[in-house]
Order: sequence, then structure tokens, then C-alpha cells
Amino acid sequence: MIAMHYRFTLPADYDMALIEQRIASNGARLDGFPGLLFKAYLYSRQDDGALPGQENRYAPFYVWHSAEAMHRFLASEGFAALTRHFGWPRIETWHLLRAPDPASLDGACMARLRRTKVASHDQLADLHGEAMVSGWDLTRWEWLEADFLPSLSSPLPGGGEIYRIGYLAKGGGV
Repeated sequence: MIAMHYRFTLPADYDMALIEQRIASNGARLDGFPGLLFKAYLYSRQDDGALPGQENRYAPFYVWHSAEAMHRFLASEGFAALTRHFGWPRIETWHLLRAPDPASLDGACMARLRRTKVASHDQLADLHGEAMVSGWDLTRWEWLEADFLPSLSSPLPGGGEIYRIGYLAKGGGV
């Protein structure tokens, strides 16, 4: 499986209600998409009092069953429309060692993504993590851990990027 993530940092005065409307209007379009395990429509708002210090961002996070499924999406009209609206994103990918059953994400409204460097000559067999999603990017020697939570009552240890989940699309299997 492959995790895929890109993010658009938007101006401080950007009307984030537009992003929330975009998610509400388009989120279900990926329900049932072949080869998608799930897509979390992530966003953060600079004016979010519960998550101080955030930037205005639209930052979708996907888990794909295969590279072919991911390629099919990237070649789709839906992705082309996104790039026409927001620009060409830098897409990060990780080969996953762990991913959740999509049913375990029901009720999640917050996400935390944490990236850490893999040190040279680390014992790669020891990398497994406790997060719901974990994997590595071997071109940057980076380890990813992502958790999808029902709430965020206090800052999580270990830092990372915190997002709200506007919608969670569940794919259509392999």
C-alpha cells in the first residue's frame, strides 16, 4: 500500500469556508474509487481557536492499494481540476507497513501526521510504529506516522501537523 499526501498553504486572508464547501460538495466523489482504501480531506484554519498556530491549508491524505490505482487517480479529470484551481502540488508518497481498516476511522474528525528522519544505518526492521498509518519514503529516508482521532483534547506528544477531517471517502477495494 502507498500513502500519498499533498498540501496547499493558502494566504492568511483566504476564505476557508470555500475549502469547507469544496469538501462538502466533492468529498463523496471518491467513495467507491477503485484501488483507494481511503482519502481524508484534511484542512486547517489560521483562525481555528482550538488549534492555535495553524496555517490555512488544504491537505488531502490518501491510502492506495497499489501504484496503479494512485496513477489512475493522478491521470483523472478530478485531479486535473484540482491542479487548475490550486496549482501543481508537490506530492509526497510513502510505502506503507501499516494501514487501518477503513471502518476503524468512523468518527475520526482530527488527523495528525508526523514525519521523522531515518538515521543512516538505522535498523530498518525495527521501524514499525504504533500509529494507524506508518511507512517510509526511501528517497528522503523519512518515516511517516499518521493517526485519525475522534477529538483532540490536548496537544499530542511528538508534535506533527494537526488537521481537521472534512470528509473521509472510502474506496472501492482493489
